[in-house]
Amino acid sequence: MNQVKLNEIIKSKTVNIPLYVLRMCREFNLNVDELILLLFLYDKDGELFDPSYISQNLNMEMDKVLESISSIVDKGLISVVTKTNDLKIREEVFDLSALYDKITLKIINELNSKEEKSVNVYDIIETELARKLTPMECEMIDDWKNNNYPNELIVEGIREATLNGVKSLRYIDKILYEWNKNGYKKREDIKRNPEKKEKVEIYNCDWLESDEEL
Repeated sequence: MNQVKLNEIIKSKTVNIPLYVLRMCREFNLNVDELILLLFLYDKDGELFDPSYISQNLNMEMDKVLESISSIVDKGLISVVTKTNDLKIREEVFDLSALYDKITLKIINELNSKEEKSVNVYDIIETELARKLTPMECEMIDDWKNNNYPNELIVEGIREATLNGVKSLRYIDKILYEWNKNGYKKREDIKRNPEKKEKVEIYNCDWLESDEEL
């Protein structure tokens, strides 16, 4: 599902956004009053900016309403925009687009994280190399993960090496190092820059033969 479509679904309110906001309360750094106000405004998206109406409905003092609105705006969760109504009169309304964007991005990141965790690079490497990994090779893969190399890039590095006819983790390590140096974070970064793919050179071929399994 692409980001635009997911954003449309969230705005259509078929997703339980209040529950999701509760889950993200700490990440959004919301206090109790701000949380209550944000959940209230979720049902008022696009309605007139009317602090007195909010104060009456939430039984919240006016200064607290204004303070909470200002804080939520500063945190980039909502905005107050000026629009022209059907009578050609300009009026201020609440806009929750920023909140929807943040929740959309959060959901996508969570899905990507789950997909990332589901990839077992050890199994993939063993399949590509057609053999079991040695303890030293496992340590090298652990180093890649500790260096925050994304799993999908590790997999692409393995396949790149295989396509070049090299079944060496040191060779893969060099590929990953070059990609990381160039800022590659995902598979698409490589595909978007095919002309910039580095030709990985091995400066000392002796270790490839003497320590071939690495």
